[in-house]
Amino acid sequence: MILTNTLNPSIDISYQVESLEIGAVHRPTQMIKNAGGKGINVTKVLDDLGADVTATGYLGGTNGQWIQTQLEQRNIQLQFIDIEGNTRQCIAINDGEHQTEILEGGPEVSKASQALYLKQLADIAHQYKVVTISGSTPKLMNQSKTAYMIKILNTLTNSYNIVDIDGQSLKAILGQSAHIHAIKPNQSEFEDLVNQKGLSHQDIFKILKTNQLFKDVDVFVTLGSEGAIIKLKETIYKASLPNINAVNPVGSGDATVAGIAYSVEHDLDPVTTIQTALACGTSNAMQAATGKIIQQDVDDLIKKVGVEKLG
Repeated sequence: MILTNTLNPSIDISYQVESLEIGAVHRPTQMIKNAGGKGINVTKVLDDLGADVTATGYLGGTNGQWIQTQLEQRNIQLQFIDIEGNTRQCIAINDGEHQTEILEGGPEVSKASQALYLKQLADIAHQYKVVTISGSTPKLMNQSKTAYMIKILNTLTNSYNIVDIDGQSLKAILGQSAHIHAIKPNQSEFEDLVNQKGLSHQDIFKILKTNQLFKDVDVFVTLGSEGAIIKLKETIYKASLPNINAVNPVGSGDATVAGIAYSVEHDLDPVTTIQTALACGTSNAMQAATGKIIQQDVDDLIKKVGVEKLG
């Protein structure tokens, strides 16, 4: 069983416009509304894969109720904590060349809700083989985000824990908790982790091989259309992707996390794990909606993901 954690969910609204001009009136040619937040995207992809998945986190207000209804319609098991504030909305405006995003910060979570979340997590964590923690952390009353994340991880002592948060937040907790088993930074986030910019693929390989920050952690460094460089235990791999017609790459990293979680849950070998994870990310990029894959596409793409052992 897999548990996903989304501490700061959102309703994701995507507008397609012909061209974006500051100060002008725009009439979208297409509007897509999704239950979102990185962890919820992971949840939806796991559901598409047929995984036994439970979603937890914080939901509040009418926006939170809308997200809950969307997930209930998919018969996904839910363990969200109700909060007083209204769950945020995030807006993306795509003009075919650029995507402009407006991301709300989200509501503040009270001390009582924080405590309830941790208690529930302690009560249910033993049921899950794999746990994912994805996305931003909301405002926390009288609590630092770093300290709270460490409390969460220290509750998850028996599961394989995949953490996908921004590079600076991840750096603050990596090494402070023994309960991070996998991370999935993109290249920019990886560069934030190691305080270096403009890294080549060879640079990433060397850092993964020698930097003690990653000693006991599986690492998927995603490189967009260039594939990924992956460290599983002590072995480094380079993965290449097939050429595709990308429709919307947003959420592809979350789909990759779902593929990792699914593979660990099913004890897949390293090469198949890499192929499955990247096939999920690639399938998501082929869809207009975020957190969406097509199983037949994934099955086909797995055969086309190249994996080379680097050392």
